[in-house]
Amino acid sequence: MSRQNVEVVRRAFEYKLGRVERAEAASAFDPEFVANPVEEGPSHGPEAARGVFDRWKNAWEEFEVTAEEFLDAGDRVLVTVYCRGRGRGSGVEVEARFYEVYALRKGRVVRSDEYTGRAAALEAAGLSG
Repeated sequence: MSRQNVEVVRRAFEYKLGRVERAEAASAFDPEFVANPVEEGPSHGPEAARGVFDRWKNAWEEFEVTAEEFLDAGDRVLVTVYCRGRGRGSGVEVEARFYEVYALRKGRVVRSDEYTGRAAALEAAGLSG
């Protein structure tokens, strides 16, 4: 089931970024889905999580997000996310990595938690030492 969980998380991740429509990603999310981004409070539901990302993305003149790795941890999947952007107005370029841990129940994403450090994300995914 773990490979299936990675594919479910891919769909959820692509929906959050606005790369697939809700109908395509609907089966990826549990009705009680909660997202916990680093910079904001919790978002309840996939549309709210997508809204948070859209607000973040729109604050930049250029903004790219790439999933570098999907790491299978059974009922959790750790996604390493690379972000690059150029500030609107300032032109300042920024690069960062975030680590998102998606928790699944019965083949659907119930929660995502974002971390700035890989060690904390690995621990949250149950993959540390």
